[in-house]
Amino acid sequence: MADHYEIAIIGAGPGGMSAAANAAIKKISHVLLEKGELGNTIFDYQLRKHVMAAPDKLPIRSNIKFEKGSRESVLDSWGQSMKEFGVNARQRANISKIESIDSGFKIQYGENSVTADSVVLAIGAMGIPRPLGAPGEDLPHVNYKLGDPDAFEDMDIIVVGAGDAAIENALALAGKNRVSLINRKGEFARAKDENVALIREAIDNSSIRCFYHSSISRVEEKETFVNTPEGEVAVKCNHLIARLGGIMPRKFLESCGIVFPSSSPAAVPVVNSRYESNVKGLYLVGSLIGYPLIKQAINQGHEVVEHILGNEVEPADQVLIEEKLGHLKGGTNENLKMIRESLSLFKELSEPQFREMISESTVHENLAEKIVFRRNDFGDTFFSIVSGSVKVELPNGSHVEISSDNFFGEMGLLSGRRRSATIQMGGGGILLEVPRKQMLKLISSVESVKRPMDESFMLRALQSDIFPDASFESLRKLVSKASLRPYKKGDVLFKEGDEGDSLFVIRKGSVKISRLVNGVDITQTYLSVGNYVGEMSVLDDETRSRCATVTAAVGCEMIIIGKGEFLGFLEENPEVSEMVRKVAEQRRIQNVTFGMSRDSGELLDFMLGKGLSDADNVLLIDSDLCVGCDNCEKACAGTHDGFSRLDRKGGESFSSIQVPTSCRHCENPLCMTDCPPDALTRKPNGEIIIKETCIGCGNCEKFCPYGVIQMVYDTPKQGVFSFFTSLFKAKVAEPEKKAAKCDLCTDLKGGPACVRSCPTGAAMRVSPEKMLELTGQKS
Repeated sequence: MADHYEIAIIGAGPGGMSAAANAAIKKISHVLLEKGELGNTIFDYQLRKHVMAAPDKLPIRSNIKFEKGSRESVLDSWGQSMKEFGVNARQRANISKIESIDSGFKIQYGENSVTADSVVLAIGAMGIPRPLGAPGEDLPHVNYKLGDPDAFEDMDIIVVGAGDAAIENALALAGKNRVSLINRKGEFARAKDENVALIREAIDNSSIRCFYHSSISRVEEKETFVNTPEGEVAVKCNHLIARLGGIMPRKFLESCGIVFPSSSPAAVPVVNSRYESNVKGLYLVGSLIGYPLIKQAINQGHEVVEHILGNEVEPADQVLIEEKLGHLKGGTNENLKMIRESLSLFKELSEPQFREMISESTVHENLAEKIVFRRNDFGDTFFSIVSGSVKVELPNGSHVEISSDNFFGEMGLLSGRRRSATIQMGGGGILLEVPRKQMLKLISSVESVKRPMDESFMLRALQSDIFPDASFESLRKLVSKASLRPYKKGDVLFKEGDEGDSLFVIRKGSVKISRLVNGVDITQTYLSVGNYVGEMSVLDDETRSRCATVTAAVGCEMIIIGKGEFLGFLEENPEVSEMVRKVAEQRRIQNVTFGMSRDSGELLDFMLGKGLSDADNVLLIDSDLCVGCDNCEKACAGTHDGFSRLDRKGGESFSSIQVPTSCRHCENPLCMTDCPPDALTRKPNGEIIIKETCIGCGNCEKFCPYGVIQMVYDTPKQGVFSFFTSLFKAKVAEPEKKAAKCDLCTDLKGGPACVRSCPTGAAMRVSPEKMLELTGQKS
């Protein structure tokens, strides 16, 4: 007969060990089952790895101790605790089945089994590493973890990933090897602050080479090919370590009866405030419910035993919640409940997910009649209306009111572009402002958050920028049948001559329009967010071919509307139909005369190739007018303490258009990706400036792909008196270098000094749209 326990705990990671320790101290009959080693999460770390204790503000509530230190010291401390508390642990117990029975649960492992009243699953999500997903991933030199870094010497090693594991592996190997780190993003958003600081330092001093916004194309025996923003690069590689996280053991969990909220690979099971799943008596903690940090798992393991025993327990993160809600009238728990009940968008979040969101967000009140943000401001946070209402001013001048239990800000959040409307608070109320990182995490894991966000984004994008005169109900119906699709840079949406069956609305990024001229593909124009393509083939029931090729100029996301749905929409909205047909006729006329504009197409290709489609304000010089006086550089230097922020002779030219080396204030600025003191900031008008808090780390200079940022000595201004007194003082240390770049002469009322000082009008600061007009590419 199988042994029976009050609590069976599966998995001896931080959460499982904490739960077992609490059960042992309380003299609760229990068993801790682990397929590997005690502390298996930490045991699998590389030898001598430094284990961190983040987040710093979160207190530890457990009988087992946890402080940052080496892998070995943490394991030793936990091992001693298990012995001291008399935890009943069984190792090499690989669980094959958990089933509900009359007396609770039966847990099968190998040929053995136990039964229990309650089961705590603390198995984590790292048991199955996420594969590399590229040709060659099965070669013998491709691995998914690092044992002893000292086993590698004088080798070319690639580490793939941007989380803590990838960073720690790369740092450990860098001392004796040549290490490259592949990061598909432009930052290390998932890593702990300590690790981010260390990897930045290693990249800055060139002990590690980092490929940002990159991915593995294929792996060969001696080389690995990397997709970078500049194209494919071959990197020497003797050993590759992919640290891409783990795959949720979904099939096993579903076999236990646990339900997932969606089919998304990122979805996690939903639990209540007691960590209980939809299966009564079956509890989940740690990574299984989206909490990968050791501190979080330890606290949840301790708390879940208290919940099973029916004890009231205040969550360990309560101090963080109180910090966010303490300024509101009433008690913290009452306000937390009020916010949750007021926002249906988040109704399917588990209690831990909701609490984490609140602890990362900002709650605003007393904003009566205040502007939350203005149209064309830059911002990527997300707002939910807890109470009260806001007034929305649309681009066409009309106003709508949005009341409580609605949201706004998703346009800037999802597109990364300027705000599309002006939002003003009504007569009072409460707003919840959620940071971008937290919202993207929820969108990726909770389908009930993702779908409303996508539909609202599509609806408001079409309403504000594309079809402002359409009826709301017809737009809602159109959106319900539309779909979203991402495209990588260089992907073709459709080719000239293809049969047209859908309309493409640009939700994010920009596209290049090109046509064949004498067998050569020539660029005609480009279109960015707030435009559509493909309308000429879907305006009637006849089957029509595409008139041009449309290619993603950068990473894009498209709203795709089928031909049938679009024709029905136009029939319901005659004014919109007339407008779309006028646009189509204008584009048809452009196509007829296009054969005369090959030179201009090549010029546009040049500009797009230099990243100017992402520019918000770019300096151009008309070489036909420029006399080479260098007044522009002299004026810039005179305005900025003797240092010119532009290089007239630098950059590149095509025909009569010269693009000097000067900041173009990108809409998606890579320079802002990794600024430790947040010294780089974007003003509401789009200008990117460097504040006095710059520490001279050089990250912005490194990230900028256009070479427009330089490190210069921060020389304080001297008056006559201070100059003469300095002659009699001992020499002081050389001033520190700080980042410098064009700031559009933000403090000068007359505008950029370079433009004002040009005697012939050759220098000009323009937007991409104006740039296209100047090159004859826009009507």
